[in-house]
Amino acid sequence: MGEQIRNFALQLMDEVWVPFDHAAVPRFYHPDMVGHHRAQVLTVDDVVQRLKWDRLNFRDPNYDIQNIIADMNGFAIRFLYSCTLIASGERFTSEVNYFYRLRNGKISEFWLLSDSDFDYKQRP
Repeated sequence: MGEQIRNFALQLMDEVWVPFDHAAVPRFYHPDMVGHHRAQVLTVDDVVQRLKWDRLNFRDPNYDIQNIIADMNGFAIRFLYSCTLIASGERFTSEVNYFYRLRNGKISEFWLLSDSDFDYKQRP
């Protein structure tokens, strides 16, 4: 089961986050999903809006996955994220840790820890 969840994690990265594809969100996230980033409580719409914002502001995203730990109820993923900021052309890098809980094969809850403080709910 752990290998199946690990593959789900890699698909999530490849199909949603690398291309910033908000249309792929329903395949991976429950509609009633709850996310947590610092003091922010997030909905699936916040994830969709985040991807739209990222697409407008970042290019050349790279997710250098350092660890994935998976079991039958979820997974943790740690990666170094880097991208080019479209506005300035500067390269941005951050270490990111996500902890995901799954229900019926989709994300039902997540917690995000990053060494960069940012507003997850930025809108395009």
